[in-house]
Amino acid sequence: MRKFIWAAGALGLAAAFTATPVKACTTVVDGKKATTDGSTLVARNEDVGAWSKHFYVHQATSNGPTTYVSEDNVFKTSLPKTALRYTSTPDGEQVNGQWIFGENGVSFSDKNEIWYMEIGSGHTWAAVRVPDNKYAVIPNQMVIGKLNLKDSKNYMASTNLVKKVKAWSQNKKIKLAM
Repeated sequence: MRKFIWAAGALGLAAAFTATPVKACTTVVDGKKATTDGSTLVARNEDVGAWSKHFYVHQATSNGPTTYVSEDNVFKTSLPKTALRYTSTPDGEQVNGQWIFGENGVSFSDKNEIWYMEIGSGHTWAAVRVPDNKYAVIPNQMVIGKLNLKDSKNYMASTNLVKKVKAWSQNKKIKLAM
């Protein structure tokens, strides 16, 4: 009996220390007062697939198009003539010159601030500014829980988000804190 207990304990201990693959894509963002050198940081680990990651630098321009028209649908928007330099690392794979991806969260950062945006569908979104003295660890799921859309310095959302959430909550008989 004693040998059985020892063997079971050894097997349990071995199982506890055996590496198990985990799917846990995670984003970490740090405000400028949460870092020792005053910089903003955005980092992401990824455990899905083995496709190549590409880092792009889009140069500043003062002669860009003033209207953007999507090649895939009828979406059209006005753009400023002057565009700032920015970088991107599209997630996914490129098919016929188009990036295909399935992320719900996007981080925007410059030397002064970080915004985190979640896309609920192709038509609704919400964004929150990461406070300068805070950091956030964002799992591979939607995490924005509260929006104070009266505070436009720290929160933004698509114009139809509140209407869609109200309609959804009425069907589910849920009260919204607004």
